[in-house]
Amino acid sequence: MAETLISVVLEQLGTIAISELVKEVELLAGVEEEVESLIGTLTLIQGVLEDAEQKQVTNKAVKFWLDKIKEISYDAEDVLDEWNTRILISKLLQPDVNAPVKEKVRSHLFNFFCCAKPIVIRHDIGVKIRELNEQLEGLAKKKDMFNLTENRSQRESLPMTSSIFDVSVIYGRHVDNQVIMSKLMGEASHHDSKVPVISIVGTGGLGKTTLAKLILNDEEVINHFEKQICVCVSDPFDYQKVAKQIIEKATGNVIDSVDWETLNRSLSESIQGKRFVLVLDDVWSLNGEIWKQLKTSLDGGAIGSRIIITTRDKKIAERMGSTFIHWLRQLSDDDSWLMFRRIAFWQREDDLENFQGIALDIAKRCRGVPLLIRILASMLFSYNALPAKLKPCLVYCAILPKDSRIKKKKMVELWMAQGFLGSDGRKDLEIEGGHYFDDLAMMRSFFQDLKEDSKGNITSCMMHDLLHDFLQFLSKGETCILNEDEELENVNVRHLTTFASDKPSIYELKKLRTLRSGGYYRNKITCLGLIHQLTSLRVLDLCNSDVEEFPSEVARLLHLRYLNLSYTKLKELPETICNLLNLQTLNLEFCHMLVKLPKEIGKLSSTKSLTYLPTGLGKLSCLRTLFKFIIGGGDEIEGEGCNIRELEVLNNLQGKLQISNLGQVANANEAKEANLEKKKNLQSLILSFRTYEEAATQQRRTIIYGDEGILEGVVPHTNLEELKVEFYKGTKLPDWISLLSHLVKLELYSLKSLLQLPALGKLPFLEILDLYTLWSVKHIGEEFYGLSSSCVGRDSVQQQIVFPKLKKLKFLGLENLEEWDLPYQNDTNKIDFFPNLVELEISYCFELQGLPS
Repeated sequence: MAETLISVVLEQLGTIAISELVKEVELLAGVEEEVESLIGTLTLIQGVLEDAEQKQVTNKAVKFWLDKIKEISYDAEDVLDEWNTRILISKLLQPDVNAPVKEKVRSHLFNFFCCAKPIVIRHDIGVKIRELNEQLEGLAKKKDMFNLTENRSQRESLPMTSSIFDVSVIYGRHVDNQVIMSKLMGEASHHDSKVPVISIVGTGGLGKTTLAKLILNDEEVINHFEKQICVCVSDPFDYQKVAKQIIEKATGNVIDSVDWETLNRSLSESIQGKRFVLVLDDVWSLNGEIWKQLKTSLDGGAIGSRIIITTRDKKIAERMGSTFIHWLRQLSDDDSWLMFRRIAFWQREDDLENFQGIALDIAKRCRGVPLLIRILASMLFSYNALPAKLKPCLVYCAILPKDSRIKKKKMVELWMAQGFLGSDGRKDLEIEGGHYFDDLAMMRSFFQDLKEDSKGNITSCMMHDLLHDFLQFLSKGETCILNEDEELENVNVRHLTTFASDKPSIYELKKLRTLRSGGYYRNKITCLGLIHQLTSLRVLDLCNSDVEEFPSEVARLLHLRYLNLSYTKLKELPETICNLLNLQTLNLEFCHMLVKLPKEIGKLSSTKSLTYLPTGLGKLSCLRTLFKFIIGGGDEIEGEGCNIRELEVLNNLQGKLQISNLGQVANANEAKEANLEKKKNLQSLILSFRTYEEAATQQRRTIIYGDEGILEGVVPHTNLEELKVEFYKGTKLPDWISLLSHLVKLELYSLKSLLQLPALGKLPFLEILDLYTLWSVKHIGEEFYGLSSSCVGRDSVQQQIVFPKLKKLKFLGLENLEEWDLPYQNDTNKIDFFPNLVELEISYCFELQGLPS
């Protein structure tokens, strides 16, 4: 973790233009030399961190030294983050000379708010940098005392082979092995001419199956018995299947499905007169009468034959007529450790000394259960083999409660907010984070129950409870999940998920970088007014909590990068949210309980959903996720709310974006100021011209020609994959829709004045086309398929494919659609229509006279 922190700090320093900082922030004299010294010291320390991470386990002095390095690295990250923010603010202090008067006024108010004490703030940053340098230089001098060496060459992850796992009986099972072998190899004759049954009984994970298989493969057993047979029974006990498997392994012949009587006779013949040992593994249930018949057939084996069963239930062993029952117990602490060490440090004995402390602790937690030892030892083995960049990302997953589904997109956003993906805003951090997630999930198999989208990309996963416990252990108290009836004891917590957010003690955690509201129910929060005390906070996730007021003091959270207020009961949205200049993710989805917003923003409609946003969101140039952008303040408050031009510089936006109230944009030129063509990472775009209520109050086929110019101006990047246009009042759609070469899904909803559909047939990747409530469309013809007149004439000699990838087509509510035609074709002019269509829905198209032939 310390190595990752220092890498982040060095990257921040690398992106800073020192001369610009000295000019803009007016720090203490000599700041340039201080920064150069800081870079040199951090680089020197970074070189020995790998060695320190290993030696801290056995050397308390090294551990203390490393903890101090981490503390100072956290502080350095905060100071540099504040420094960069001040530069950003200074740039924003220069108002646009072309901006409207109202925006200039707001800019001056912003200046006053941000720079109330400019000299004090700038001096304070300079002092902090000097103090950090002095502390780090002192720690750097001490590294020689611990004989820390430079990084060793990166070793490749070793493959996990079966030799690692087949050891549960090598350690701690010698006595068990001897007892079973004595019963197996004894010279006693059959009791009443029946084959003896030996049962191994124990709870799950103790190694019953492994012990039985080890005995079966023993050289003495192989030489003593003519046949060694092992059959997995499980639940339910399928007697026919078991009988067939015994016959097949005894004779080598595959038995076809026959009646039970014939099968039972074949079983008796297959082992008649042969000395065999049969393992019936993992028996859960029993039909006494059928087992009696099966056992009678098995009793035909030669004297000395044996049956071994493994089960968790002593009653099953007794009902199967066991002549001896052996209870398998947990391993001793010593045997647990020997087994754990063999797995966790396989072919890595040189790491044993450095990690022995943490390994011993984990081994004790396994409580002598071999299965747990195998799993947790394998986890430690795999974790140690991870690249340094992946380790903090994996450990951070412990912030989620057990049994939580991990959503890939959200987790990547959280990693990004913590700086685990770097701090360079020019990089495609989401793509980098996606690679990290896929690596942990697929290449290294840390996650399970993977869900994928239609393209095969992982979208979510689950984490096993054992992995969750392991990660909690590795986080060393920095990560905590606080239940409602618990009290917080560790004041050094940095990442907290709480089911009791109304505890005032939470807001005294000065080192806190993550605060999440846990659970899927309304988590009551009453102390949010103290949120400004958490000055190091990077992540604030209040999703689905009982928040009614959000404090204006949130602007003091200088480092905040992730803010999730979805599914809350907010009554007010503070204007100061626009001063969170480092914000990367702002989620205001489904704030349906909002009933009041600041007067500068406007009022809410009767639906009580968020319909206005404060002016100034355009200042949040670091935003990468913004699900909804609302234009204007409504007809009643003209000129208030956000102008579409505030989207102009938000070119890092990713994923999904809905732009609402496009009908309030003045004209096409103003629409172009959104600069959507520059937003190459947007995947899904919803262009909503008015609310449902506004559309419903207008006449059925009102034509608003201004809509056409506005839609013509909001041209998205051609990378766009999903597009929805709703409540549009124009008569035609712009040509750019037909040029979206990566479009997969298109939805046109409530375009009641539209007369003609655009040319869509040549979109190469379009898979879903949904058309709803297009009341004015009467005819669908050649223009719809994107074919030029020269391509559909009688003299054309070529074959074309129209809608080559379309799978789902829906016409719903085209009330006046009368004709749906296909272009003319003959033997020399072949056109292949909808070759991949699998679903067609036509509803409420009352005037449609028929379908194309």
